[in-house]
Amino acid sequence: MCIATGLVGGEAFSIDASLIKADVDKKKRMPGDQPIAWPKAEEASHAVREYLAALDTARGDEDGGGDAGGSGKGGDRHKPPKEVSLTDPQATWVARPGLDPFFAYDANYLIDNKAGIIIDAVGTRANRTVEIAVTQTMVDRVERRFDLRPQRLAGDTVYGAVRLLKWLVDRNITPHVPVWDRSARTDGTFSRADFVFDQQRNIYICPGSAELTSTGNIDQGHIVYYRASKSDCSQCSLKPKCTTAVVRKITRDLDEDVRDRVRALADTEAFQRSRRERKKVEMRFAHMKRILRLDRFRLRGLSGIRDEVLLTATAQNLRRLAKLLCRAPPPPEAACLA
Repeated sequence: MCIATGLVGGEAFSIDASLIKADVDKKKRMPGDQPIAWPKAEEASHAVREYLAALDTARGDEDGGGDAGGSGKGGDRHKPPKEVSLTDPQATWVARPGLDPFFAYDANYLIDNKAGIIIDAVGTRANRTVEIAVTQTMVDRVERRFDLRPQRLAGDTVYGAVRLLKWLVDRNITPHVPVWDRSARTDGTFSRADFVFDQQRNIYICPGSAELTSTGNIDQGHIVYYRASKSDCSQCSLKPKCTTAVVRKITRDLDEDVRDRVRALADTEAFQRSRRERKKVEMRFAHMKRILRLDRFRLRGLSGIRDEVLLTATAQNLRRLAKLLCRAPPPPEAACLA
């Protein structure tokens, strides 16, 4: 309906996620690395049965050589969680500085920037990897259902992982997203940004003009190491500002050129425009929590969370549609004068 009335432009989208507290008593929990005696299926709640079924599915995928990574399912865990809720085991334990820890899920919104219409919404476990994977799912689903593919996508640093950036670039979607980069050093020594990469020679040049070369070996499927020679580092007067190791080492992602291209977009007017428009998705979450009072889920289990997020987004779109298209009748005085 929003598309038919022209409220969806289809040119620019924004993506974001917001933590919503789960409907659990956080005191009823167990450490994730300890065995838990779950009740039998016929005695367990729906949320527990759903969690156990997701675990069985994940184990089956692992035994069969499949990869459940990024699916957003309750059993998708490469390492045990810190805490597990006995009431709703798929909820994620969130512990952040300055906040009282709590169990939560993520509400993920993909909006069209023209009028802030939510074009896809899904509830997931609160996890950075899941947020990236569900972004790909939502963009593909919107294209499949509505034949809409944006020219640009705005998001915060969470969505600046190179895997997602490359995925967007490969689909001719410009990522207006700050690149997620942890290479900066805070101890006063040279960061990777202080080294110059010579793409033609496939080497890095350090601040002291020495070369860092690579053997070409790839670590973890995507990381290449560049190392300086021992003789260069031992004679360099800048070594105290560079490294305490014998030689300086730099890492580079196989898709670092994609990151460099996205970094270059940060100073463009289009990027700044997307940054301003992205506030519309933040307003949808503020409306969800303050007006619709969804600061805590009412349902349990991942399927219940997905239903609740989708119903909430639908209600928000209907309110938005009514506000933008329906005008209040003129006051009686104005009608009499006419």
